[in-house]
Amino acid sequence: MSTLRLKLKRIDPVKYSIIAAVLTVVMMIIVMLPFMLIMSLAGAGTGAESFGALGALFGGGIVVLFVMPIFYAVIVFIITLITTALLNFVLKKTGGLDLDFEKSGLEISQIGKPTLD
Repeated sequence: MSTLRLKLKRIDPVKYSIIAAVLTVVMMIIVMLPFMLIMSLAGAGTGAESFGALGALFGGGIVVLFVMPIFYAVIVFIITLITTALLNFVLKKTGGLDLDFEKSGLEISQIGKPTLD
């Protein structure tokens, strides 16, 4: 198999940050939903009412289930935006990043075109 050599010169910071933020929300929901359910079961009847008004304010964790992924998404978006901007600066100063791809029967010009199956 032949190798295709490409050079990464720039990444769109906003698009990459949006992708990172959306993936963070999805992962946080996947991680937090079971965690919140387990904590709800573990906290039932063991003094969970000691949280008082603060616990009521957060709806027993349901609000946190929706607020925390959004909070994390915003933080990840900002950090990724800054990091990608810095990456682009470094790529520009160093001449880019060489990437090697193995050719597997599909020409680059064919990517995104419908196949005849």
